[in-house]
Amino acid sequence: MSKSVALLVVLGACAVEPGAGSPTETDVPRIAVNALSPSKLAGSALTTAMLDAAGAAAMGQTLSARMVLAYAAGCALAADQTVTYTVGGVANTLTGAMSIAPAWTSRALTASEAAWISACVFARVNLTAQTVQISARGAQSGLATTADELASYRIEEGAFWGNAFVDLGSLDANACDGVDQTANDTYGDLPLRQCAQPDGTGSNMTPCGFHYAGLCGSVCNTASPYANCAVPGAGSHTEVVTTFLYGAPQ
Repeated sequence: MSKSVALLVVLGACAVEPGAGSPTETDVPRIAVNALSPSKLAGSALTTAMLDAAGAAAMGQTLSARMVLAYAAGCALAADQTVTYTVGGVANTLTGAMSIAPAWTSRALTASEAAWISACVFARVNLTAQTVQISARGAQSGLATTADELASYRIEEGAFWGNAFVDLGSLDANACDGVDQTANDTYGDLPLRQCAQPDGTGSNMTPCGFHYAGLCGSVCNTASPYANCAVPGAGSHTEVVTTFLYGAPQ
């Protein structure tokens, strides 16, 4: 991939700068910018209700909720899908990218679709709220990879799963450490992320407030990209998003 042409932003109309060491171009929807902070994620008002103008307005009543909704729509919808809704007299437009659950605009989500979107949203959170490009991968058609993507994004950060939909229960964000972050958490843009590693206090939480499950290779029963992952003592999740960052382990 060229590192000299303009960035195609997948979640909205605002231009953003990539994190240090990131490429400045991609037309692959799974290679997505992310700058969602843990504090904004806590304001999620996502529900599985159909994502039309009325449904989006109900989910986007606050600024934090609108930010989470924008990331969820980017994960769920295809690049040619948009949803416009109005809150307080102001129109907002959601833009798709990854196509994990494009039927959300015509019906309610299934539990599995909600779990995939939740995992994708959690993968988009980082502690510093700085823009970093990630390659999001998993056993879902919207997360299929290309040869260029595999060659360019080689730093395995970790994996994410859980629930971000308030009508399905409380916010439940979980993560595990990938092999490269475990080996050296200074590779590439890893210092800007930090949601998949332990917080160092023995709390079994990550710095982002996610439940820390451990090493992905130990808590998931597939090879990377991971699936069937579980926090010790909890049930396993099939819907898991594994994240890779630009560059190669050093």
